[in-house]
Amino acid sequence: MGFTKRGKHIRATRSHRPPKAETDSGDKTPVSKSILESSLKEFKNQMFLNDSSPNPNSSSPFNPSREGTGFRNCTEEQLEAILLESLESQYNEALSKLVQMGYDKDVALRAILRNGHCYGDKDVLNNILHNTLAYLNSNDSSASNDESLDDSEPIFSDLRQLVEQSLAAMLGLVKRIKPNLSRGDVLWCLVMNDLHVLRASSVESLVLPVQGVACPAPSTAEAVSRFHGGGSDLPMSGFSSHGSNLTLQRPIEFPKRLDLSPSTKLLLKRNVARFVAGFRANSEQLQTRAMSCSSLDSPPVSGNDVLAEQSGDSQNLNNQDSVNSMVSKFCDLNIDESLEFFKGDHKKDEVNQAIVNMLNQIKELENEVKKRKKWAHEKAVQSARSLSNGTIELKLLRMEKEETQRLMKGKHAIEDTTMKRLSEMENALRRTIGQVNRANSAVRRLEAENAEIRADLEASKLSASESDAACSNIVKREKKYMKKILAWENLKAQLQQEISDEKEKILQIQEELVRIKKCQKDAEVKWREELKAKEEAFGLVGEERRSKEAVEADNKRKLEVLRLKIEIDFQCHIDDLSRLEQELSRLRASSESNTSLAINSDRECVICMKDEVSVVFLPCAHQVMCASCSDAYGGKAKAACPCCHVPIEQRIRVFGASST
Repeated sequence: MGFTKRGKHIRATRSHRPPKAETDSGDKTPVSKSILESSLKEFKNQMFLNDSSPNPNSSSPFNPSREGTGFRNCTEEQLEAILLESLESQYNEALSKLVQMGYDKDVALRAILRNGHCYGDKDVLNNILHNTLAYLNSNDSSASNDESLDDSEPIFSDLRQLVEQSLAAMLGLVKRIKPNLSRGDVLWCLVMNDLHVLRASSVESLVLPVQGVACPAPSTAEAVSRFHGGGSDLPMSGFSSHGSNLTLQRPIEFPKRLDLSPSTKLLLKRNVARFVAGFRANSEQLQTRAMSCSSLDSPPVSGNDVLAEQSGDSQNLNNQDSVNSMVSKFCDLNIDESLEFFKGDHKKDEVNQAIVNMLNQIKELENEVKKRKKWAHEKAVQSARSLSNGTIELKLLRMEKEETQRLMKGKHAIEDTTMKRLSEMENALRRTIGQVNRANSAVRRLEAENAEIRADLEASKLSASESDAACSNIVKREKKYMKKILAWENLKAQLQQEISDEKEKILQIQEELVRIKKCQKDAEVKWREELKAKEEAFGLVGEERRSKEAVEADNKRKLEVLRLKIEIDFQCHIDDLSRLEQELSRLRASSESNTSLAINSDRECVICMKDEVSVVFLPCAHQVMCASCSDAYGGKAKAACPCCHVPIEQRIRVFGASST
């Protein structure tokens, strides 16, 4: 809408503007995305409900006091941030829909950056989709489409720059159509009309719901006064001619940190009721003045608007007086009387702090009153100028009225027929105008269809030339492919001959394989027989080995027994030899000492201590008992040697020279 391709290229050369900080002059808190979305939902869903009636003289469908009161305290930066978020969401939704339609995401994004502007006669989303699809469908095939998108660089670097430039273009267009609106008013209109430029441009004025009272831009009119920091809000728009019907929307709330007593609360409520009664009296006076101003006689052509504006300015000045009276009554509240109900320094400090807060709020209200007085003065000057123009026009209209009355006195006879003819001519003129409008719309529609048909014709011609070139290329490729087919047929014959030769070789190999399998089966049979014979031989060898091991073990045992017996016999012989030598020496000694009957004490039995030892215990080879004691020793159980306590396995009786 009003932007050419050259203009787009010029805008593309501009530097990327960083996003503005979303701060307010009073409290510099950034507006987050979640706050913007929640505020936008509240702005679309809530309606302003109060006792004041809307302006009946306003023909505009837009009333910022009736709609969108959720943003009545928003600044220009906050409204711009809301519009940027909304427009960016529309672009993202359009991109997702293009991806769902089968386009690549990068191709769709480049097409949106190239030609996806949001201007048109539809809503924002449909305009973006329509313009982007028109750009994507400008080429015939997808291959040529990709080449054209790759060759042409996008006008905007990213989606954020496109959103900001689109919003700036919308603001410039609405400002061009409505130069009397401020930037905050234009932002408000776009927010109220969902970024629809035509509907935003059709808004004639921004009015309050009070009859005949004008309002400044929402970006500068933050008309909210608060009762000691925590009560109900009192909008300045409530100071209207309907003040007599003013009632408290909710009971008075007191800050919990004050911890007021019931008597103090009652006193404060009485003060507030006194203030409300005085305010209602002032509102009734303002209403009577407005009714007296609106009851003046005026001609029917354009005097109503002038007088309505004059009465509105007078009401505005009266509203300033009501604001001043409200501030003075606010200052006259008997809050100091409640100090006697408090006990302790801590409660007095809290009350003093509450008083300081209320005084600060009163100062803020005074500043707001000064601003509104200045604005009312400007409006009064404007209304005076318009009133001077209106008086001149009123005189002209009265002169015309008198002349018309003089002419009408002599034409009473033909008045009825003339009025009928005039009415018929007016009806015929209206019908003719309607037909002309319909014909013009039909002509515009036919011109658009003709342009589309011409574009389709040019596209079909271009596609026909491309199809001719493609047919010539196809013929050339067909000849080339025929040559390749002949070569492939020769190659196929050679391959078939080789296949037949290979099949014969395969038959021979299969016969040889059958013979080899038969030989393999015979070899397996022989191998199994040999394996069985080998296992039997291994069994025989094992049995022989086991029998040999048993024989060797038996022989070893017998050899050990013989070795022990030989050792025992050898020990016995050695004992006998030593015994005989001792006996010989004893005999020699006995012969010398004549004590032949004495028995050597070393040869005495350890049990009876009388007889000579004559029994050898095996395997320890000790000789410590006589024959009679050995027979009685260990009769019931296996006995042990009394010297070394080794179990006795065998007893051997020996006979010597002195044994009996």
